[in-house]
Amino acid sequence: MIVVAVLALALVGVLILHMRVRRDLVQVRGRLAQARQAQEHLTRETSARNQRLVQAERQAQESAELLREARAQHDLVRAENEHLISKRIPALLSHLRAPHVIVPGVQNPALAGTDIDRQHRAILDALTRGVREEGERIDEAAQAVIRGAMSRVQTQALRAQDLLAGVQQRYSGDEHTALLREVLGLDMYNELIIRRVQVTGIACGATPGLSRDDTYLVDLVVGAISRVENFEQRIEGPANHLRRRIGVAARAAESILFVTAELLANAVHHSHGTLKVTIAVHETNNGAAIVIDDAGVGLNEDQYARATRLLSGTHPVHLVDLGNPPHTGWAAIGRQVAHYGMQVTVKKSAFGGVQAVLNIPTALLVEMPEDSRPSVLAPEPVRAPVPTAVAAVPATAATAATVRAEPVAASRPEIVASSVRPQSAPAPERRPAEDLAPLPQRRRQSSRPASGPRPTSGTSGSDASGARLLTTPEEAQKRWGDFQVGAEAGRREVLPTEQHDNTEGN
Repeated sequence: MIVVAVLALALVGVLILHMRVRRDLVQVRGRLAQARQAQEHLTRETSARNQRLVQAERQAQESAELLREARAQHDLVRAENEHLISKRIPALLSHLRAPHVIVPGVQNPALAGTDIDRQHRAILDALTRGVREEGERIDEAAQAVIRGAMSRVQTQALRAQDLLAGVQQRYSGDEHTALLREVLGLDMYNELIIRRVQVTGIACGATPGLSRDDTYLVDLVVGAISRVENFEQRIEGPANHLRRRIGVAARAAESILFVTAELLANAVHHSHGTLKVTIAVHETNNGAAIVIDDAGVGLNEDQYARATRLLSGTHPVHLVDLGNPPHTGWAAIGRQVAHYGMQVTVKKSAFGGVQAVLNIPTALLVEMPEDSRPSVLAPEPVRAPVPTAVAAVPATAATAATVRAEPVAASRPEIVASSVRPQSAPAPERRPAEDLAPLPQRRRQSSRPASGPRPTSGTSGSDASGARLLTTPEEAQKRWGDFQVGAEAGRREVLPTEQHDNTEGN
């Protein structure tokens, strides 16, 4: 029994131990499962953490790459901005002053066509517009100031000219020769001052400032010659090739005189002191032409292009474009040419210099009255060669016929040849002047004395002397012509032989 009890106790102990072991084993298994679950969770977390770390590293690399690219782009844009400020903008400002200067493009070709390039171009365009608008405003203001100043100076100079003319008339006797010589010299210098003031004002948009009546074209050419320094030594002519009594309408007379004087002054300025400048007046199918030839230094291609641009008057001219000192002659001519519809062309002359041709349209020309004549300083028209039959006429008869026809020859040169042609001579061919378009007529109203009619040529000497109390136009013309001849002679004596003016020329 004891053994059985012991065995039973032993068996119970074994069972209890087994139960404990199984309980412990179950607990261990639960713990192991928990550990496995924790390990799996940790593994998953580690894997996610590793993935996040790899992604973070990848993002960091991408960010670093983007940062490097951004830094490179920033450096590129900064370099391009520096290039814009230091190179392109100064070149653009120089280009606006001198068009031959080239404005560079972007520094890096990779930026061509990009937003940076478009933005920089927009900046340059806006700067160009701003500079041009401001330059035009400043130039207009400067021209307005110059116009006002030149107008005042011209007014005072014209008053001085009137005073000098009065002195010349009062002291025109032989006993005042020395005084008259000095006064004539002052008058010539005052005339040169008026011309320089006039050309400066016209180049800035002013008017010539003088008005004239309908005037013979050849008289205007003679007047233009007298406005040039040393004209008696430097200018040959004018050669009058006109066949009709061609005059210039009052509205354009002073402008044509001014343009001719400036072309002559430019030709004289660019010619050697011993070389002559020739001038001739021709009639054309479209009006008249004044041709000026010099044997000076001539012009190169760029100068011809500049002359053509300025003389056309179709392009705006600013004061800064005229040089230092400013050469306003061509610019002033261009303004007058464009205003009156004239044309000035320059080309190489037969003497190696420059030939300037002023073409005057028919709209500016008039036919002067038959009872009027050019001034005594105007040259006689160049006549055609005398036919062989005329040479057979005795010298005395030809001379007498010429003297009888002289009062009419100034206005109708063809009468001289017809007055000395014998009856058997064949009829002359039709002259080119007859085929030209007729000019507008200007009729002069005959002046009537207040007290009775003018004596005719048939009135006796005593009656004529008693009736002619007033000076006739012929007498006044003769006296004024004699005065002009004396004035020109005095100017030739007092003017120096050589002068230099840096403002003359183009």
